[in-house]
Amino acid sequence: MAAVPTGVLTDPDLVAQGWKRRYLAEPTRAKEAVETYTAAGFEVYLQALEPTDFSAKCQACAAAGCMSYVVVYTRIPPEKTP
Repeated sequence: MAAVPTGVLTDPDLVAQGWKRRYLAEPTRAKEAVETYTAAGFEVYLQALEPTDFSAKCQACAAAGCMSYVVVYTRIPPEKTP
């Protein structure tokens, strides 16, 4: 298993829309994340990583393995927000 990239940037537009960044997952594990968070009542959004999603340090390395991760974001559905 490849090392999990540490320099991934959070998408400010998603945060502004109420999404919370949870963690990075390999695409094969993303389905599990969707099932787990959906069962807990969250909306789930998966964002594939692009080179611009990394800090300057990570962009300099540009390890191909890092691009195979997705960022898992969740939020409480608007109709369930108090």
